Amino acid sequence: MTKAKGENTYQKMIDVAIYLFAKDGIHNTSFSKIAKALNMTKPSLYYYVDSKEELVAKVFDYIYEDYVFSSYFEDKKLVAKDVASYLIEGGLQFIEEVDEDGSILNLLQEFTLYANRQKETKPYFFGKMQYSKQSFVKGFEKSLLLAGVDKKQVLQRAQTLALMLANIQSYKKIDENLDEATLWTFTVKNAIKE
Repeated sequence: MTKAKGENTYQKMIDVAIYLFAKDGIHNTSFSKIAKALNMTKPSLYYYVDSKEELVAKVFDYIYEDYVFSSYFEDKKLVAKDVASYLIEGGLQFIEEVDEDGSILNLLQEFTLYANRQKETKPYFFGKMQYSKQSFVKGFEKSLLLAGVDKKQVLQRAQTLALMLANIQSYKKIDENLDEATLWTFTVKNAIKE
């Protein structure tokens, strides 16, 4: 097998695992099911990963690698005079990307449950998820400080922005008429004003 073909097959395996984990859950997705979706044998998967647990970790890393503040809010766009526009634009980019791939929300919810269940025995997953969440809170804190928000209120407001951004998508599943852009804009403007 050529290196390029192997890399292509590896990426397909990750993509299929993402799809199946989001659709059926991690617990209900077997190696056999993944192999069948890839039109390969179960033993062939062992060329790429040693176990389902390793595959879960690779998918987890793949997803959470880009699920950080800096992936949606570019530092070079942050200027003191226009923090609101910066936060609105980055948040809308985040919302749009999650909207484009509806399964990503299911996957993130599945990983949240998985990480919480494994917190004691496999803290890596919970730690990685916490790092991701904290990157949003810290990014919002930095932005709000630049906007002149009182230091005593920065953490609370940053956490509110992080929670709202994370939960807009979940709420959208319940209420399809939700206007995410208006809600996000309203939240940002209220977080900045004194």
